[in-house]
Amino acid sequence: MANVIPDQLISVIIPTLNEAENIRACLQAARQDYSSDEVEIIVVDGGSLDETLELIPKDVNVYQTKPSRAHQMNTGAFASHGNVLLFCHGDSRLPKGWRELILIALRDEHVTGGAFQAVLEPALKTIKLFNRIKLPKDWRFFYGDQGMFIRKDIFTKIGGFQEIPLMEDVELARAIAQEGKLVRINAPIITDSRRMLEKGHLRQVFGNAWRMISYLYLGVSSEKIASTYRSSREEK
Repeated sequence: MANVIPDQLISVIIPTLNEAENIRACLQAARQDYSSDEVEIIVVDGGSLDETLELIPKDVNVYQTKPSRAHQMNTGAFASHGNVLLFCHGDSRLPKGWRELILIALRDEHVTGGAFQAVLEPALKTIKLFNRIKLPKDWRFFYGDQGMFIRKDIFTKIGGFQEIPLMEDVELARAIAQEGKLVRINAPIITDSRRMLEKGHLRQVFGNAWRMISYLYLGVSSEKIASTYRSSREEK
């Protein structure tokens, strides 16, 4: 057990695709009052057709790739300089003091990674409750919109994200768990709820649960599941 918070550079990797309405708030929440020696921010855009790229400050490193979230996040991670990686979706806002919270979690040398508590905005109590339900062991994983973080050496060891259309976050969490402990930080990362509002939040919640069952237990491919999981942002 380590007794001192490590003095580490954390690289925040932000995959984007048509996030003009959210990217400024996302970047502001990631930067907060942290210096470039404490936090490196990398945006990897998948071909936005809106003003996303124009809204990114000059001090943020920007890469452009094909529109594949897993590929985008791998591109940013392997180009980063931090020894801790934090993956934050372009429609999410990290909590105040997020860096200190991660470093406190990493005091335990056995912790390989973790995530925050996801809350949708406008806050949907059904979703918040669903996220806190105690599920069977196989279900103790993290979603990408929870702000997943991982030690970079572990990320490199496991080969990064599997480059599949969906469930790359689930596979990463499973791989991280094989290397050590996962932790959930009890602080809210706020994520845009457009998908819930477009589809209907109960329909989306139970649809997500069914997709997970289909993927983990019924052998349904990531490609097939991804075809049922799109928002208006991805259809531009």
